[in-house]
Amino acid sequence: MSPVLFGRHEVDHRRVARPRRPAANSSPVVVPGSTPPLGGVSANTLDRVSDISRQLERAIVEGEYLPGQRLPPERLLSSQFQVSRSVIREALGRLASLGLVESRQGSGTRVTPPNGRQVALGYERLLREVPERLADLADVRLTLETSIAALAAQHRRPEHLRELERLQQILHQPRKSLAAHVKADGDFHATLAEAAGNPFFSLVLAPIHDLLTESRLQTLRRFGASIAWQHHQRILEAVRSQDADEAARAMEEHLTVNSRHLSEIDEEVDTDTPHSVEIPTHRRKSASKQLPR
Repeated sequence: MSPVLFGRHEVDHRRVARPRRPAANSSPVVVPGSTPPLGGVSANTLDRVSDISRQLERAIVEGEYLPGQRLPPERLLSSQFQVSRSVIREALGRLASLGLVESRQGSGTRVTPPNGRQVALGYERLLREVPERLADLADVRLTLETSIAALAAQHRRPEHLRELERLQQILHQPRKSLAAHVKADGDFHATLAEAAGNPFFSLVLAPIHDLLTESRLQTLRRFGASIAWQHHQRILEAVRSQDADEAARAMEEHLTVNSRHLSEIDEEVDTDTPHSVEIPTHRRKSASKQLPR
């Protein structure tokens, strides 16, 4: 049998596509703490699903298939890997759960653009379950965003400056709604991350920005948007003049002040709360350990 072209590589069925035969008188190996195969699904079938999904994942990650590109149909993949279509569907389902592909009726299975959403969801879930780590995350964010501001000053393009100026106009209008101010605040930081020129900044900060919505609501409601505008304006001027050191200093001051504001809000909440009312531990900690803007 001749090799079949898969992506840009040839797949030799004699090497990777034929199901492996279990040794005689052998039984499936069960890893301690794992669940044995159920409902007549053999360990060999599960191995083939894992093997195929890994090969497809590697082909996507290495650029064999580009975002938006359609994968070969199940029929062709089934023939290439010499497995049933149900095995192929299971392998594609695993890729979909990772956010690598998306299947739509009538248009087949296509590669999804990288957005880090699956990582972000797991990140958010972990942080909400372990609120004690938010303070540590605030320190990490302070380091990241000061670096982002400095790099944005070095690499910003005219369209980044226009967007930052537009967001500043929203923050500078007191008649705008609180929701509009909160969105403009978050978008300002997201634009700086984009201007820094490193796509990993946006991926790392995306789940953190989702968690910051509550803290932005608290600080902007309590202290108003004018303080955020003043801090952002200093950052913007440094980015415009491509002064990396000044941009980093302005961002550091911005995040430090907002962290202090959140602590003040937390103290007010503790003072106004009757001692006879028991507050759940996770709520009592969340206000003091929410991240600054």
